[in-house]
Amino acid sequence: MKLGLLLPTWTGAMHGVTPRARDVVTLAQQAEAVGFDSVWISDHVYFEPYTDFRIVGVEFPPEYAGVRLGAWECWSLAAAVAATTTRVEIGTLVSNAGFRNPALLAKMVDTIDDLSDGRVILGLGAGDFELEHRAFGYPFDHRIARFEEALPIIKGLLAGEQLTLTGQYHRVDGAQLLPKGPRAKGPPLMIGVLEGKPRMSRLTAQYADDWNCMLGFGHSAPADFLKHWAPIEAACERVGRDPGTITRHATISVNLDDTPFPIPGAAPLRGQAGEIAARITDFGRAGVDHLSVMLHPWNATGIDAFADVINALR
Repeated sequence: MKLGLLLPTWTGAMHGVTPRARDVVTLAQQAEAVGFDSVWISDHVYFEPYTDFRIVGVEFPPEYAGVRLGAWECWSLAAAVAATTTRVEIGTLVSNAGFRNPALLAKMVDTIDDLSDGRVILGLGAGDFELEHRAFGYPFDHRIARFEEALPIIKGLLAGEQLTLTGQYHRVDGAQLLPKGPRAKGPPLMIGVLEGKPRMSRLTAQYADDWNCMLGFGHSAPADFLKHWAPIEAACERVGRDPGTITRHATISVNLDDTPFPIPGAAPLRGQAGEIAARITDFGRAGVDHLSVMLHPWNATGIDAFADVINALR
């Protein structure tokens, strides 16, 4: 099982401190040095935790009402990490397909994959926080329909195809990625889906190489992972796909400190390094191929502390 680190990119994320973009890059380099297999970057620009996080089941206390936070831009950071690391895979957890023209996004991803010598994992989702869409001028309506139209454009271009497609929301006319990045079929496409929603489960079964289950805001437990995997497995059976061909990825939270985990309602792994390692092993037994972690403290100290967990596992 591979181990990844979700990088802190938003206001106050670095154990109460707002990271500079270069801090995020430095943490990615540190993660590579201590033995992580991958680093991950979320794709948000502007949000209000009190209202927006309800969509992922998180209830912030009333004192957060009206508080707005921001984050560094995802793909700019991915390019910087690609240029300053040599081994770790670089993934998005997950990139909002509605933030960028799908053909341009494919071009960006292919360029960064070349910059990294083929280390990108393209995590995609349909978007979730309404505030940032409205504030930055992105449509929030028909998100799944827009996502469904974007997928064949992104996947086809990354696979080296020349495409002409006309849909309700997107179109391309003879588009092709030239020059082409280092992988003939492009980076693996990962789709993030929770709660087994039918259309997203079907799209995962049809298009995804990898699937992500975000457990970091709730219970970081194998039973919860299996609950979310079941609808994806069922969707694979409906479309005639072997579910074993999808790489299964989960994101969990880990508390390495005596202080409370900063996300209300989260139930992270905690304890000594050996205890945490044993519980991570349980995810492997449940079928997780790639596990990424949100750490507390979410800074250099936390990464160093988690190195003991990596050593216990290996």
